[in-house]
Amino acid sequence: MHTKKIYLLYPPISKFERYSSDLGSVGGEQIPLGIFYLASFLRENGYEVAARDAEATSFNEENIIQEIAGFAPDCIGIGSSTVAFHRALSAAKAIKKEFPSIKIILGGPHVTSNVEHAMSPAAFDFGVIGEGEITLLELLKAIYGGTPVSALPGVAWRDSNGALKVNGRRDFIDNLDTLPFPAYDLIPDMSVYTPPPSTYRTLPVINIITSRGCPNECTFCDRNVFGRKYRERSAENVFLEIKKLHQDFGLREIAFVDDTFLLNRRRVRHIFELVNKAGMSFFWTCMARINDVDYDFLRYLKDNGCWHIAFGIESADPEILRRIKKNIKLDRVRQVTEWCRSLGIQTKGFFIIGHPGETIESIDKTIEFACGLSLNSVVVTINTPIPGSPQFAEAEKYGVLELKDWSKFNYWNPVFIPTGLSAEMMLRKQKEFYLKFYLRPSVMITFIRNLFGKGGWKRFKTIVNLWGYLMRRKTDYTAA
Repeated sequence: MHTKKIYLLYPPISKFERYSSDLGSVGGEQIPLGIFYLASFLRENGYEVAARDAEATSFNEENIIQEIAGFAPDCIGIGSSTVAFHRALSAAKAIKKEFPSIKIILGGPHVTSNVEHAMSPAAFDFGVIGEGEITLLELLKAIYGGTPVSALPGVAWRDSNGALKVNGRRDFIDNLDTLPFPAYDLIPDMSVYTPPPSTYRTLPVINIITSRGCPNECTFCDRNVFGRKYRERSAENVFLEIKKLHQDFGLREIAFVDDTFLLNRRRVRHIFELVNKAGMSFFWTCMARINDVDYDFLRYLKDNGCWHIAFGIESADPEILRRIKKNIKLDRVRQVTEWCRSLGIQTKGFFIIGHPGETIESIDKTIEFACGLSLNSVVVTINTPIPGSPQFAEAEKYGVLELKDWSKFNYWNPVFIPTGLSAEMMLRKQKEFYLKFYLRPSVMITFIRNLFGKGGWKRFKTIVNLWGYLMRRKTDYTAA
């Protein structure tokens, strides 16, 4: 019987492309969990799978071709975000040229939110829309079995005349515990993955995700792949994955990369009850909403290994916060960050410049507000209306949206210019934000302390690269 083989690829986008500069090392490297979840699910259903994260392992197209030749799959799945799409397409074209009979399937955020654009190149035979596990499995069964795909939910395909057809969406997976853990064993070197250097305390550190879907309404987010319906893995299931990572890879720190890890306090407490009962301990970090914590809960998190939380704050202008449906109060931001400081939990604030309706005054207000908070670090990005987000649909009502080059949709290039602002002004204000925040004694002292311990050299390089980025970043911007 013919062995059913599939090769899964995360495309070879460079750090320079992802960040539009050599700031790349500040961004760290995390496991693209999507392709490794797909790998484990397909293996569980009888497929032989190879997976390659070409970004983290610095694989170029020639390396990919050689690996495919050795593995000899019949199908290839490529997962891509909007910013990496040009690399996904380039790789697909190279693969098609070398192996014209191999079917190439595109999945991920870009094809889900922008299917007509993503599937316009002939290099892609099929598209998987939305959550991928079940849809990809059903599509492979049809491909290998020679049966029609016209009735498969979540599939984009072409009819006999070459016309693109897009089937209706598949329902989301309600019980995430039915999914196997990611195929970590397919990662050739786990040490290539570390979060941003200022956000881990020790090594090895591994990123995991314990839920899907976000119930919040922020207009700048694309929730097309996992939707707004919040679904969480059980505490027992999460604990078993942690236990496996501890046994197999010597896990010493976890980066929980859920959008809202702290949403269900009862589940979080149950996870760490199981961890403590097993006699395990580790440091961990997460992202969270300001509204999801109070002092007692933060103290519990600190007592159970949490040392760093990243909060999305975005703006300090109440009208901007209302418009982007952030649903947070500035007084609460001050209170929560101060609680974290008093408990010894380091904090990062995410901020965005260039919201619809943004002005110089609102940006200045945000800079002043951020510098007055008890934050240890900030990430300041340029507002980028990603396809599939509410902002994308309404961007032209509030300014000019540049759609010529999707590779510029990386949160660091001004592809959207709000009325009354300019690309040059936003870049100047981004630089000003970073300089005013970081050139303060309290922040510099924390950075120096973080230089000691594992990963200290990477943290030092972060400071050097961030400073170089700010000094070299052009503010006489010309859109590509």
